Amino acid sequence: MTADPAPPRTSLGPYSSAGAAPVPWEATEWALRRIQKFQLCTVRPDGRPHVTPLLAIWAHGAMWFTTGDEEQKARNLGTNQHCVLTAGTGTLTGVDYVIEGTASLVTDEDTREAVATAFEEAYGWQITREDGTWHHLAGAVRAGTVQLYRVRPDKAFAFSAGPESSETRYRWR
Repeated sequence: MTADPAPPRTSLGPYSSAGAAPVPWEATEWALRRIQKFQLCTVRPDGRPHVTPLLAIWAHGAMWFTTGDEEQKARNLGTNQHCVLTAGTGTLTGVDYVIEGTASLVTDEDTREAVATAFEEAYGWQITREDGTWHHLAGAVRAGTVQLYRVRPDKAFAFSAGPESSETRYRWR
C-alpha cells in the first residue's frame, strides 16, 4: 500500500459568500471518515451517467468501495475509470461533499487486508440489513469475493450552506 498523499491545495471557489472562509481539509477529511453512505457516479460505455448509493470509506488517503464484478458500476469502470462520489445532508444547511477521481481495482492482499480493517472500523464487524446486503463485508473484501476499488482523488469540494455559504476546492494535482 502506498503512503497517504500530501494534503491537497485548498482554495475558496467563486460561489462563496463575501467574507466566507474555506473549510479546512482536516475538517472535510474528518467528515468523510464518518459518512456512512455515498452516491457513486460512473459513466456507461455509451456516455450515459449511472448513479448508485453505496457504502464507501475514506482511509489511507483515498475513497474505497466494493461491488460485484457483474454490477453496472464495475462494467462502467472497466471502460472509464473516472468517477465521482458525493455525500451530503439532504437539507439546505450543512456541508455537502464531492470527490472526483480515478478508480482502480485492488487485488493486492495486504492492501485488501488494511482496507477490510478500515471498513470494520467504520461500520462494525458485521453489517447486516434484513435482506442480507453487506453481510460480513470486511470478510468478503479479505476473501476476494467482492471487487475492491480505490478512488484516488484528483479534486474534491465541500459546499457549506447556511447563513454563510462557501465552495471549498481541494486539488491534489
